[in-house]
Amino acid sequence: MALRVAYITHYSELFGANRSMLGLILELKRAHDVEPFVILAKDGPLATELKAHGIPIKVIPFVSWMRKHVSMGGPHHRIMQRWRQWKISRANDHHNAHLLPELVATCRDRKVDLLHINSSVIGIGGPLSRALNVPLVWHIREIPFKHYEFKVDGGIARYRSELRKANAVIPVSDAVRDDLRSIIGPTDNVHVVRNAPVSGALLQTLREKANKRWEGLKEFRFLQLALFHPSKGQLEAVEAFARVHQKNPATRLVLAGIGRQDAVKQRVRELGLEAAVDLPGFVEDPYTELDRAHCVLQCSKYEALSRAILEAMASGIPAIGHASGSTPELIKPGVSGELYTTVDQLAQYMEERSRDVVGCKAMGQVAQGIVAGRYTIEAMAKGVSNVYRSVTGKG
Repeated sequence: MALRVAYITHYSELFGANRSMLGLILELKRAHDVEPFVILAKDGPLATELKAHGIPIKVIPFVSWMRKHVSMGGPHHRIMQRWRQWKISRANDHHNAHLLPELVATCRDRKVDLLHINSSVIGIGGPLSRALNVPLVWHIREIPFKHYEFKVDGGIARYRSELRKANAVIPVSDAVRDDLRSIIGPTDNVHVVRNAPVSGALLQTLREKANKRWEGLKEFRFLQLALFHPSKGQLEAVEAFARVHQKNPATRLVLAGIGRQDAVKQRVRELGLEAAVDLPGFVEDPYTELDRAHCVLQCSKYEALSRAILEAMASGIPAIGHASGSTPELIKPGVSGELYTTVDQLAQYMEERSRDVVGCKAMGQVAQGIVAGRYTIEAMAKGVSNVYRSVTGKG
């Protein structure tokens, strides 16, 4: 009999975490006898995509228990800010408690065997699993405190307690595992399953067209795929690119994503780079940009596991990434890409790549082999299915 799993996600767009969850769900349904059901906090593109694949959904507007707290000004201002954050935390808890009966009834109607929570920022998993008396699997896709500077409603002790109570916690990389252990200490409920963006079939398609980007190359394109946010490092990419473009005008920088773009656009204008920097907004299919790119940049610090890097590697494109978080797990310096810590290093590696097409192509080929051996959707789904089996005896 199929294992009935309720997946819970906190946002509606098809950004990295939701795209990864979608790929995982479809493969578990196809190959591992899982019957998925998805609860979303908001309607939107993900709901549309799930419906198109015949995956049942329900929208229940719960709220996250993590966010960034703003603290500035003098002592009086900071006291008032902490008081406002406390009020927000209380209101969030009250809101989610009010929704808990609906969540419980929904899951009971679906005869759910297991809950799968898709992010660290979702705090309703523990209370819901205890009310239902079903196992909780918690997918941790972020390094929330270092990367986003988030705080938890109720404090980190609450987060630690809920993590320890989960039947299984799935970090997407060794870096996320190590971050979790720094919070909860040594436990036996943590199981690393590396996130993966591509199926074996898609990887083969990408292999077949990988060489086309290097034919008749007249302009070398750097690409960054990321939400615009200070933590993602778009300003750092622009600063480095300005130096590269001055030495090699046959270069272009593409910054794809939505979010807080004003500071980036202003810096592009100040540096006179309007004709050499593209901001196409959110790209629904990243391969439309990857197919034309020659090097991908990952300027985010403390990245949990960069889907953008993995999609680049699968496409046969080398990546230059910040040497923090999980990025050193993905990139072999000088072999499949480069790691940097300063803007000077970033600019140096970007210039070297733009002048060495043969070397770039060779790095990309190595990168594709790494993805094929370790980062396919099939491997990810098998790992998650094994976790399900360990906590339920089914699957």
